[in-house]
Amino acid sequence: MKIASLRLGDLDRMVLEDGRATRLSWWGERLSRLGIAPGASGNLSFRSERGFVITRTGVELNQIEPGDWVEVTELRRRSDESLEVDYFGNYEPSRDAFVHGAVYQQTPAARSIFHLHDQDMLEKADRLGVPSTDRYYPAGTSESVAEIERLLTNLPAVDYFVLIEHGIVGWATDIEAAGHLIDRWHRRAKEAND
Repeated sequence: MKIASLRLGDLDRMVLEDGRATRLSWWGERLSRLGIAPGASGNLSFRSERGFVITRTGVELNQIEPGDWVEVTELRRRSDESLEVDYFGNYEPSRDAFVHGAVYQQTPAARSIFHLHDQDMLEKADRLGVPSTDRYYPAGTSESVAEIERLLTNLPAVDYFVLIEHGIVGWATDIEAAGHLIDRWHRRAKEAND
Protein backbone atom coordinates (compact mmCIF):
# COMPACT_ATOMS: atom_id res chain seq x y z
CA MET A 1 0.00 0.00 0.00
CA LYS A 2 1.33 3.44 -0.94
CA ILE A 3 1.41 5.97 1.86
CA ALA A 4 0.70 9.52 0.79
CA SER A 5 3.26 11.85 2.34
CA LEU A 6 3.36 15.62 2.46
CA ARG A 7 6.68 17.31 3.23
CA LEU A 8 5.94 20.53 5.08
CA GLY A 9 9.50 21.88 5.09
CA ASP A 10 12.86 21.47 6.75
CA LEU A 11 13.20 20.02 10.21
CA ASP A 12 13.54 22.74 12.84
CA ARG A 13 17.07 22.27 14.22
CA MET A 14 15.80 23.31 17.66
CA VAL A 15 14.01 19.96 17.84
CA LEU A 16 17.39 18.22 17.90
CA GLU A 17 19.25 20.54 20.25
CA ASP A 18 17.99 19.29 23.62
CA GLY A 19 20.03 16.06 23.46
CA ARG A 20 17.22 13.55 22.90
CA ALA A 21 18.28 12.77 19.31
CA THR A 22 21.86 12.24 20.54
CA ARG A 23 20.67 9.80 23.23
CA LEU A 24 18.52 7.89 20.73
CA SER A 25 21.49 7.68 18.37
CA TRP A 26 23.56 6.20 21.21
CA TRP A 27 20.84 3.61 21.87
CA GLY A 28 20.62 2.86 18.15
CA GLU A 29 24.32 1.98 18.10
CA ARG A 30 24.03 -0.16 21.24
CA LEU A 31 20.98 -2.09 20.05
CA SER A 32 22.52 -2.62 16.62
CA ARG A 33 25.53 -4.23 18.31
CA LEU A 34 23.13 -6.58 20.11
CA GLY A 35 21.77 -7.66 16.72
CA ILE A 36 18.20 -6.46 17.22
CA ALA A 37 18.38 -3.68 14.63
CA PRO A 38 20.02 -5.43 11.67
CA GLY A 39 20.71 -3.38 8.56
CA ALA A 40 18.20 -0.61 7.98
CA SER A 41 15.53 -2.15 10.20
CA GLY A 42 13.85 -0.62 13.20
CA ASN A 43 13.19 2.95 14.21
CA LEU A 44 13.39 5.13 17.30
CA SER A 45 11.32 8.16 18.25
CA PHE A 46 10.54 10.77 20.89
CA ARG A 47 7.55 13.05 21.39
CA SER A 48 7.85 16.64 20.22
CA GLU A 49 5.61 19.68 20.59
CA ARG A 50 4.11 19.16 17.11
CA GLY A 51 4.00 15.34 17.13
CA PHE A 52 7.05 13.10 17.27
CA VAL A 53 10.58 12.89 15.88
CA ILE A 54 11.54 9.57 14.30
CA THR A 55 14.44 8.11 12.36
CA ARG A 56 13.94 8.35 8.62
CA THR A 57 13.18 5.44 6.35
CA GLY A 58 16.18 3.34 5.39
CA VAL A 59 18.64 4.56 8.02
CA GLU A 60 20.84 2.06 9.84
CA LEU A 61 20.45 2.69 13.57
CA ASN A 62 24.18 2.39 14.18
CA GLN A 63 24.87 5.23 11.71
CA ILE A 64 22.29 7.92 12.53
CA GLU A 65 23.32 11.41 11.41
CA PRO A 66 21.59 14.70 12.35
CA GLY A 67 19.85 14.81 8.94
CA ASP A 68 18.32 11.35 9.49
CA TRP A 69 15.57 12.64 11.77
CA VAL A 70 12.04 13.48 10.63
CA GLU A 71 9.31 15.23 12.61
CA VAL A 72 5.88 13.72 12.00
CA THR A 73 3.11 16.21 12.70
CA GLU A 74 0.05 14.32 11.54
CA LEU A 75 -1.01 10.80 10.57
CA ARG A 76 -4.38 10.18 8.93
CA ARG A 77 -6.46 7.27 7.72
CA ARG A 78 -8.53 8.29 4.72
CA SER A 79 -12.02 6.98 4.06
CA ASP A 80 -10.56 4.49 1.55
CA GLU A 81 -8.32 3.15 4.40
CA SER A 82 -5.13 4.49 2.81
CA LEU A 83 -2.71 6.34 5.07
CA GLU A 84 -1.28 9.85 4.92
CA VAL A 85 1.57 11.47 6.83
CA ASP A 86 2.65 15.12 7.17
CA TYR A 87 6.28 15.68 8.16
CA PHE A 88 9.23 18.04 8.36
CA GLY A 89 12.65 16.86 7.22
CA ASN A 90 14.74 15.85 4.24
CA TYR A 91 13.51 12.26 4.00
CA GLU A 92 10.19 10.51 4.28
CA PRO A 93 9.51 8.85 7.61
CA SER A 94 9.39 5.08 7.77
CA ARG A 95 6.03 3.43 7.19
CA ASP A 96 6.52 2.26 10.79
CA ALA A 97 5.79 5.86 11.79
CA PHE A 98 2.22 4.59 12.00
CA VAL A 99 3.29 2.08 14.68
CA HIS A 100 4.74 4.94 16.71
CA GLY A 101 1.74 7.16 16.02
CA ALA A 102 -0.70 4.49 17.24
CA VAL A 103 1.25 4.04 20.49
CA TYR A 104 1.58 7.79 21.11
CA GLN A 105 -2.14 8.26 20.43
CA GLN A 106 -3.24 5.42 22.73
CA THR A 107 -0.61 5.94 25.45
CA PRO A 108 -0.24 9.57 26.57
CA ALA A 109 2.56 8.66 29.02
CA ALA A 110 4.79 7.35 26.20
CA ARG A 111 7.60 9.84 25.55
CA SER A 112 9.96 7.58 23.58
CA ILE A 113 9.31 4.48 21.47
CA PHE A 114 11.70 1.83 20.17
CA HIS A 115 10.60 -0.49 17.35
CA LEU A 116 13.17 -3.19 16.57
CA HIS A 117 13.51 -6.62 15.01
CA ASP A 118 14.52 -8.88 17.89
CA GLN A 119 14.42 -12.36 16.37
CA ASP A 120 15.06 -14.02 19.75
CA MET A 121 11.99 -12.34 21.18
CA LEU A 122 9.83 -13.17 18.16
CA GLU A 123 10.66 -16.83 18.71
CA LYS A 124 10.20 -16.84 22.50
CA ALA A 125 7.51 -14.25 23.23
CA ASP A 126 4.79 -16.81 23.98
CA ARG A 127 7.04 -18.69 26.39
CA LEU A 128 7.95 -15.43 28.15
CA GLY A 129 4.34 -14.23 28.36
CA VAL A 130 4.93 -11.17 26.21
CA PRO A 131 1.73 -9.70 24.75
CA SER A 132 1.49 -9.78 20.96
CA THR A 133 -0.82 -8.75 18.20
CA ASP A 134 -3.18 -11.48 17.03
CA ARG A 135 -2.54 -11.18 13.32
CA TYR A 136 0.18 -10.07 10.96
CA TYR A 137 -0.48 -7.14 8.66
CA PRO A 138 2.17 -5.43 6.52
CA ALA A 139 3.68 -2.28 8.02
CA GLY A 140 2.08 0.94 6.92
CA THR A 141 -1.42 -0.45 6.43
CA SER A 142 -4.59 0.67 8.16
CA GLU A 143 -5.07 -2.94 9.29
CA SER A 144 -1.72 -2.94 11.13
CA VAL A 145 -2.64 0.34 12.86
CA ALA A 146 -6.04 -1.06 13.88
CA GLU A 147 -4.38 -4.22 15.25
CA ILE A 148 -2.05 -2.14 17.45
CA GLU A 149 -4.94 0.02 18.63
CA ARG A 150 -6.92 -3.11 19.54
CA LEU A 151 -4.03 -4.54 21.56
CA LEU A 152 -3.46 -1.27 23.44
CA THR A 153 -7.18 -0.87 24.16
CA ASN A 154 -7.34 -4.38 25.61
CA LEU A 155 -4.03 -4.05 27.52
CA PRO A 156 -3.72 -0.36 28.44
CA ALA A 157 -0.89 -0.92 30.97
CA VAL A 158 1.40 -2.76 28.54
CA ASP A 159 4.71 -1.04 27.68
CA TYR A 160 6.23 -3.76 25.49
CA PHE A 161 4.69 -6.05 22.88
CA VAL A 162 5.42 -8.13 19.82
CA LEU A 163 4.13 -7.31 16.37
CA ILE A 164 3.60 -10.86 15.18
CA GLU A 165 5.97 -11.89 12.36
CA HIS A 166 7.51 -8.42 12.38
CA GLY A 167 9.24 -7.04 15.46
CA ILE A 168 8.97 -5.62 18.95
CA VAL A 169 7.72 -2.30 20.29
CA GLY A 170 8.56 -0.83 23.69
CA TRP A 171 8.14 2.60 25.22
CA ALA A 172 8.60 4.57 28.42
CA THR A 173 8.36 8.04 29.87
CA ASP A 174 11.92 8.83 28.77
CA ILE A 175 14.57 7.58 26.35
CA GLU A 176 16.80 5.90 28.94
CA ALA A 177 13.93 3.95 30.47
CA ALA A 178 12.77 2.84 27.01
CA GLY A 179 16.27 1.71 26.05
CA HIS A 180 16.73 -0.25 29.28
CA LEU A 181 13.30 -1.86 28.82
CA ILE A 182 14.25 -3.11 25.35
CA ASP A 183 17.65 -4.28 26.62
CA ARG A 184 16.12 -6.22 29.57
CA TRP A 185 13.56 -8.00 27.38
CA HIS A 186 16.24 -8.89 24.84
CA ARG A 187 18.41 -10.41 27.57
CA ARG A 188 15.44 -12.43 28.87
CA ALA A 189 14.80 -13.76 25.39
CA LYS A 190 18.47 -14.66 24.91
CA GLU A 191 18.58 -16.48 28.26
CA ALA A 192 15.27 -18.33 27.84
CA ASN A 193 15.74 -22.08 27.64
CA ASP A 194 14.95 -23.65 24.30
